[in-house]
Amino acid sequence: MENRVWWRFFVHRTALCYFLLILLFFTGFLRVAVIARDDYTEALKSHGRLKMEISSLRGTVYDCNMLPLTNTKIKIVACVTPTNSAKTAISAVLEGEELKDLLTRLSHGKPVMCEVPEIVDSDGIYCTTIYYDDTTVLAPHTVGYVNNDNKGVSGIQAAFDKLLYSNKSANFTFSCDGLGNILEGIDPEINNDSSVVANGVVTTLDYNIQSIIEETANPLNRGAIVVADAETLKIRGIVSRPNFDNLNISEFLNDASSPLFNRAINCYAVGSCFKPCIAAAAIENGLINTTYNCVGNMQIIDRSFNCHNRLGHGSLNLEYALANSCNTYFFNLALKTGADSVFKMADALHFGHKIRLCDGIYTAEGTIPTLLKLQNDAHLANFSIGQGDFTASPVSMLTLYSAIANGGKYYMPSLVEGTYESGSLKKYDVGYPTKAMDSKTADCIKAYLQTVITEGTGGAAQPKTVTAAGKTATAQTGKFENGREILSSWFCGFFPADKPKYIIIVFCENSSLQSESCAEIFSKTADEIAQIKKSNT
Repeated sequence: MENRVWWRFFVHRTALCYFLLILLFFTGFLRVAVIARDDYTEALKSHGRLKMEISSLRGTVYDCNMLPLTNTKIKIVACVTPTNSAKTAISAVLEGEELKDLLTRLSHGKPVMCEVPEIVDSDGIYCTTIYYDDTTVLAPHTVGYVNNDNKGVSGIQAAFDKLLYSNKSANFTFSCDGLGNILEGIDPEINNDSSVVANGVVTTLDYNIQSIIEETANPLNRGAIVVADAETLKIRGIVSRPNFDNLNISEFLNDASSPLFNRAINCYAVGSCFKPCIAAAAIENGLINTTYNCVGNMQIIDRSFNCHNRLGHGSLNLEYALANSCNTYFFNLALKTGADSVFKMADALHFGHKIRLCDGIYTAEGTIPTLLKLQNDAHLANFSIGQGDFTASPVSMLTLYSAIANGGKYYMPSLVEGTYESGSLKKYDVGYPTKAMDSKTADCIKAYLQTVITEGTGGAAQPKTVTAAGKTATAQTGKFENGREILSSWFCGFFPADKPKYIIIVFCENSSLQSESCAEIFSKTADEIAQIKKSNT
């Protein structure tokens, strides 16, 4: 009896184990089958489609009038299938070696892409239009460039990469059989999302003004030109020299002249174009009628400080001290005005601070002597003529000349109007102006700067077609080459003189290498801008 019970228990247990083993085996088999099916489906998808990529898609950098600064060129790309009708049709629009090469590639039985001069309407030929750049863009230092992954590396391209970048591409995608041959009678998908290219960044740059200064900057071996709206300080043109090709960066990486370095936003010794800042501080302190007899030098503490005219200018008032750029007059004027007032005016004009031009793009900070240091008369004297421990960028000089041109107040310089997405422009707020000096002070200096051009050292800056005002400068750098000190040169000014519309800053890093003076470049630039703006009204 016990043996029979034990035997039944053994049989049932064995049957259960056998059933569980069969179930596990069947479950495993089904799982392998599902995985194999999914892999096969994915394989079919990849082998069943032929994707021919034309180019990556990226947003556009625009000027202030919505003219493109990138994606400036348009071309038609055709995808030609290896059919007789397609070969006949393409032979009507291409010729010579180009056609011969295309027909050779078609003989391999696969579709071939090529650029065509017009849309080709034929069976077996499919066309789409793409935007691209094939030459150096305007303002490459400011607009910037992208890498091989279509990501922004510098300038606006880097600062707004999140908006401009896209992982989309323009492409033709064909359906294929299991052998990879395209399926006849099925048109390819043409993927080319135009909205990606339409979106972008709207800069303050003006295409026409930028084009002008790209040419007028050619005499600058190493330097910069900046043009801004006199009231708003929106930058309408900005150039750094030497230039570079944003489509071929590798050629310029080891260039001794540092073409990738943006000289428009980096800092240098300024020299006499800073003197209007000292004049403003003096006038605000009631010293407008100060006269001084320049004898060519001035003793300060235990040193002799020289004027550029070693024979002296004689007796001068403030107007003609600016006109003749008399150093000793400004040494004396700064000492009378006092370190506190001079420093306060320079600080009010934002010298010694970075300027945020847009998200991710700033000027260099520059240097300015501390108030404590300026209590020393020798340091104050150097500062009064834009030398010593004082440096500023060409863009940073805009604030001083805008305040003079604009009744004593200025906006911070800017590079971006806003962003353009889904057909809508989101404008940036320019903020509020800073009051740096009284309007009477500004108007007085504005008149004096016109005298600089009509009767003083800035005669070469006088445009032929419009009045102007401004200041020359030659700055010592403390750097020497072949035994001679390298001198920087500047001209900072605005036009028209009475109701300024534009400020122009011209800077040359080494004046011995330029073929035209900064004053001459200012004159030519002002004339050409005035002419183009007149013709557009």
